[in-house]
Amino acid sequence: MLVRSVADVWRFSDDAASVIERDRAANNLVLGIVQSLLDRPDSYPETRCWIVEHDGAAVGAAIRTPPYNVVVVDPLHDDAIDELVGHLLIDDPRLPGVTANTPWASRFAERWAAASGSTARTAIAQGVYVLTSVRAPRVTAGSSREATTDDRPLLERWMHEFEHEALTAMTRDEHATERALDARLGEGDNAGFTLWVVDGSPVSLTGWMRIPGGARIGPVYTPPAGRGRGYASNLVAEVSQQVLSDGAEACFLYTDLGNPTSNGIYRAIGYEQVAESLMIEFDG
Repeated sequence: MLVRSVADVWRFSDDAASVIERDRAANNLVLGIVQSLLDRPDSYPETRCWIVEHDGAAVGAAIRTPPYNVVVVDPLHDDAIDELVGHLLIDDPRLPGVTANTPWASRFAERWAAASGSTARTAIAQGVYVLTSVRAPRVTAGSSREATTDDRPLLERWMHEFEHEALTAMTRDEHATERALDARLGEGDNAGFTLWVVDGSPVSLTGWMRIPGGARIGPVYTPPAGRGRGYASNLVAEVSQQVLSDGAEACFLYTDLGNPTSNGIYRAIGYEQVAESLMIEFDG
């Protein structure tokens, strides 16, 4: 096996397609990062990509957009993880962590910690969910509408609240929210934000973006005062149904496995967990 660094995301998308798209549900995070870069090359200030090859065929792949963790796809061969670790110890020795599905995240972290002398700790455990058919939730007051540039101050505030509440353990860069809003507002049919509105006032938010074969849903956020009323359930169900009706094969989302409420909401409208993803940080 050999590991090849790829500077161009278009080349990475083509050359690693056989391993990334083999399981779109499991690898939807990488598909989303790649699609963001294909749509808007300035989505991240820096991008690094790697492909693990065996006999000329891709058997593993990873992508990193500093300052974030390296994100590793489910490999076709177990040894691809070991080869990737060995390469990144030289190519990216100050790696802050790894995000991958189990058992690959733990295998990568164990190999990295043993070779680098660092300590690995799990920051977040997330469920990877897929939906192909929506179960209608209990009807609640309100209706949905697409967010526009006029909603940007509200979206920015709610995104920061969501990050503070749900992503405190995750490395962020100070311009991440701004870039996300730039990328999704005004992107037409490829990505956007949708609001649930009651009596003219937004009460809940979800984002969405199309990727090969489906769509990623998230973030999903309802301010505390509006929770427990079915706003997020109805919003996510409606947006999911819309992208399915427009031709997506499936919808994908991530949830914090430590939050039983959100996991229950998504299961109730038809989402099924297909993998567990670990965000592991390296100290030292």
